[in-house]
Amino acid sequence: MPITPRLLHGTVCVPNMEIALALYRDLLEQTVLSDAEITNAEALAWGAPHAAAARSVVLQPPSGKPVYLRLIERPAPKLVYKPGTHLGWAALELTVRNADALHQRLVDAKIPIIGAPKALAFTDKLYPMQALGPGGEALYLNEVRGDLPSSDLPLAHCWVDELFITIIGARDREKTVDFYNHLLGTKNGGIWEIEYGVINRAFDFPSTTKHALSTCNDGRIVLFEVDHFPELATPKPCDASDLCAGVAVVGIAVDSFPANVDWLSPPSTRANAPYFGATVGVLRGLDGELVELVLR
Repeated sequence: MPITPRLLHGTVCVPNMEIALALYRDLLEQTVLSDAEITNAEALAWGAPHAAAARSVVLQPPSGKPVYLRLIERPAPKLVYKPGTHLGWAALELTVRNADALHQRLVDAKIPIIGAPKALAFTDKLYPMQALGPGGEALYLNEVRGDLPSSDLPLAHCWVDELFITIIGARDREKTVDFYNHLLGTKNGGIWEIEYGVINRAFDFPSTTKHALSTCNDGRIVLFEVDHFPELATPKPCDASDLCAGVAVVGIAVDSFPANVDWLSPPSTRANAPYFGATVGVLRGLDGELVELVLR
């Protein structure tokens, strides 16, 4: 049976929930679906028992697309955390209606900008900008203007619409792409080498330094962008028995579970948002990133 993977959620750890909601709810205009606590079962499934009872807010775009953002209130890690320089989940990419107007709104609100809106050299169908959220998470806010030759991309039907790509900072790009293609039945969507401003600024590299990236696609749907991170990149800091800083977990909806998965936690039912009674299994990617597979 086909797995047919689709993004379901991106989960971010934030030190202060009210500050995070001022960005996600108020500036990005996401709708709050649930304001609850992480259950013991959920925290144990992640190998993060210290996250039990943490405040958890689940948000959805006003378009009603069933792709969610979840904020979990956790203390900043004691270990040194320099956003953008660590391996694993690096960023969430959302489709937006007007990147220039959103950029101005975020500038006015003093949200850190790590990339002003800029046309890409290889296509006129994407007009992205990048900002830094309060948990150190990178947000790629992309004005989609059409489909690419190899992929279909979602136009925004509201101010900020669905999460449509998650970005992985990989020690070995090719191995990571192979890992997810084998796990999910996806295929290589393409390989590019670009002057990658977000990476160059994070590592204080010259602006002309190029970095390789690939995508994992299910047909014409992109799930992941896999960026080859520099040798200077380090594992994402995590306090013992807790979630990692920034983008901590990504959930993938599937029609069936893959065979022979090395589960961190075997599939079990979760009633709370964003699962709504689905069966969820947890595993780790090659750079320690937490992945949830959620049976539709």
